[in-house]
Amino acid sequence: MRKIFISSGKHQWPFSKGLVVESLLNVGIDQDAATAIARSVEQHIRNKKKRNVTPEELKEIVADFTRKRLGKKYADQFTHQIPTFTDINVQDESGLKLPFSRGILARSLEVARLTPKQAYDTAKEVDRRLRMQGVEEITSQEIELLTEEVLQETVGSAGRSSYRDRYHSTGALMLQDPSGVMVPFSKGILAQSLLATGLTSLVAHRISRDTELQLRELGLKSVTRAQIRHEVEQALIREVGEDIALRYRLMRAIRNPERPLVVLVGGVSGTGKSYIAAEIAYRLGITRVVSTDSIREVMRAMISPQLTPTLHASTFEAWQSLLGPDDDRELPTEEQLLQGFREQVQQVSLGIHAIIQRAIKENTSIVLEGVHIVPGYFGMIQEPGALFIPMLMALPDEEMHRNRFYSRDQETHQLRPKQRYLNHFMEIRALQDYIMGLAEKTGVPMLQSDGQDRNVEQAMEVIANRVLQSVPIGMPQRR
Repeated sequence: MRKIFISSGKHQWPFSKGLVVESLLNVGIDQDAATAIARSVEQHIRNKKKRNVTPEELKEIVADFTRKRLGKKYADQFTHQIPTFTDINVQDESGLKLPFSRGILARSLEVARLTPKQAYDTAKEVDRRLRMQGVEEITSQEIELLTEEVLQETVGSAGRSSYRDRYHSTGALMLQDPSGVMVPFSKGILAQSLLATGLTSLVAHRISRDTELQLRELGLKSVTRAQIRHEVEQALIREVGEDIALRYRLMRAIRNPERPLVVLVGGVSGTGKSYIAAEIAYRLGITRVVSTDSIREVMRAMISPQLTPTLHASTFEAWQSLLGPDDDRELPTEEQLLQGFREQVQQVSLGIHAIIQRAIKENTSIVLEGVHIVPGYFGMIQEPGALFIPMLMALPDEEMHRNRFYSRDQETHQLRPKQRYLNHFMEIRALQDYIMGLAEKTGVPMLQSDGQDRNVEQAMEVIANRVLQSVPIGMPQRR
């Protein structure tokens, strides 16, 4: 049976009848009726053959089935709440907004010496009140006050005081590095490392917060990297599964590889290579990102146009350098276009090869991006001195590709004017078709999503799978 996903912007998570049932229970509907409505909702979505539904659409569908089964009263009560399949955002002191998590609140209550049942019941009641009040956003301070209010009612003053004291007396958690130097533990740095596993920013920050709470529960003032990694793996297993926990262990190996990573991101103008390359470097902690355009500029400064005329033109105009003096044609044949392109790629490949050799010599990982990263043109891909990970950015949708030039024109304040690229749009598309054909023949992965964030996730999957083939990584152990 195909999965149904709830999609909110760039994030999505699996549809669950349990979340629908819980939302209905919150407004006083009994278990049997809530379960029957949830089943009808799921079947309705499947009958429509929809794989994705927004929280707003799902809420409307649930309200409609509730109205048909139980009447307007319950349907209105359901509509006025924030259902459990919709996030409530909590803004912390720094302004960062993260989804409210009952699990994280429950664990902070356990740190305040509540029993696991008391902690869970309190967190659940806080969540219920927020949803019944229709709260979509709240500050962390307001969450604290509401938690204290619930504790006063359910556990008494002692529980409230314990929570308040524990919350305010939390000192800095210190990280001890292998040399013995103590530095403050940083949730932000941990979240960055989690992004390399392909997690969304929201989930990465939630796991980071969860890990800190787990470490504080141990009563430690300082922790080692090994302790942090163990708690992160356990949190990942609980929250998102063993596959992501394995990938986290894998990404740790990538950050300190036995041989450097050489990530190659190819693609024609306007496909988003620079953005993807920067994101890959950020998530993997790679400090060296090189554009092949920069390599070409250095080579242009060293070699005159008379010697290498194709090098001194754009890739989609290099064919003009190959024409005879009496040939004044404005448009190239396909073979002329590809001949000029291939000649420039071969020339720039010399510089690319030198950059890669320097990275291998220094044992430094590197990300290279540019139109000159063409499948089949790099014989060093099998070189044992580095782990090469090629991929190709592509935009099959012609209109989407065209719109990228308009967006880039605005983002760069016309430093890269759109009209120049649009005037040669068909040549750029022809070059893309050629490169995609080479990628298919050579088995180079292609990233073809319309969304840049999804392309980043796919790129991280490509890297993880490639490293998995070369590095034996054991499964994390459950605690």
